[in-house]
Amino acid sequence: MKLFLPQNVFTHFLINHIPKDVEVNFKPSSLLSKELEFNTQAISLIPSLYLINHRTFFVSSKIGISFDGLLSNSYFYFIDNQKKFEKIFLHGDVSINEFILTKILFDEKFSSNVELILDTKNEINPDHNYIICGDYNFTSTSFEKGISLADEISDFLNLPYVNYLFVSQDKEQLIEFQNLFSDLDLKIENSAESSLENLKLPQKSQNFISENLGSVYYELTENEQDGFNELIKLIYYHGIVDDMFDVKFI
Repeated sequence: MKLFLPQNVFTHFLINHIPKDVEVNFKPSSLLSKELEFNTQAISLIPSLYLINHRTFFVSSKIGISFDGLLSNSYFYFIDNQKKFEKIFLHGDVSINEFILTKILFDEKFSSNVELILDTKNEINPDHNYIICGDYNFTSTSFEKGISLADEISDFLNLPYVNYLFVSQDKEQLIEFQNLFSDLDLKIENSAESSLENLKLPQKSQNFISENLGSVYYELTENEQDGFNELIKLIYYHGIVDDMFDVKFI
């Protein structure tokens, strides 16, 4: 069985609970759904909104990664004392989720149609507004000055923000994979301390993640499924997609 994952703090917590006979491959978030075009029996943990363009994928109804608090894979960083937002630079392990949800949030909160610019430079420019995706938020302890994308979206929906979903083109493979896991949230919570030590993050980041890990959910319940369905409705109402569609949860 072949599995594709994004490489970040939150998938690191998963690794010890994936059976050793599963072949794990790490890819940038933006390429995870594309891998399934060539590996049709593989399973991939994709940013949830890639389902817009891959509606035939089967989707696990049991496991994924969702958030509803300060802990997030992506954070906003704004220049002080701004009165008008015009440009947001996207940096790190960027996916379609950050592009779409940033547009929606600025439209809803500020009635602003911001220009989004993909930033591939290594250095962060202090004169730019950013959304930074991935582990840089924690390796640099930047999160202390950031605003959680997950918190903004879950607050807007009043439901968890489903950031990543396990998907496959092979229904039977996905069923077999999701059945390998039970009580995943509890197991990750119980192993969190050793997992954090292995990450070797700054102590401030370790403390923050440990204190807020209860706002991260690896098991999908009806609440998370409702959250994702509301997310699809949100992007439909904002004209991102032309029609509603049913997610093929199994």
